Amino acid sequence: MRLYRIVPREYADSFSGLGASYQDGARWNEPKLPVLYFALSPSVAMLEMANYFPSPRLVPKFYVLATYIIEDKYVTLELEHLPKDWSEYPYPRSTQKLGTDWLKSQKSLGLLVPSCAVPSGLENILVINPKHPDIKKLKLVSTTPEIYNNRAFNA
Repeated sequence: MRLYRIVPREYADSFSGLGASYQDGARWNEPKLPVLYFALSPSVAMLEMANYFPSPRLVPKFYVLATYIIEDKYVTLELEHLPKDWSEYPYPRSTQKLGTDWLKSQKSLGLLVPSCAVPSGLENILVINPKHPDIKKLKLVSTTPEIYNNRAFNA
């Protein structure tokens, strides 16, 4: 399985899970719980950046689009089994609890969940547990500094 994330170049091969989601918590984890978030396509990774920058033109030049590979071993949270508020912002306590319970259980390396960057759960992201023993199977394949086409968002 290929995974993607947009990340500062120096952290592309870091799988500690001690970034902003660790410090502040995020949709699928409580604060102080290591976690990694990956998109299943480059375009979803690009859309996810819209949650952090008001324009793709503002993504710092030292960020790269990183590509990874991992075995297809994960647990899926189906849309129909998620709480009604799963996609709300700010992210609800209900999703943090689901993700935190999964992280602490160590049941699998990955948790497949819908992306909030794409309406109605039409695309997914993979939440990775960096404390799981299979984290060593996650491999960085490549990085590219060209995240967005120069014509995109040019208006």
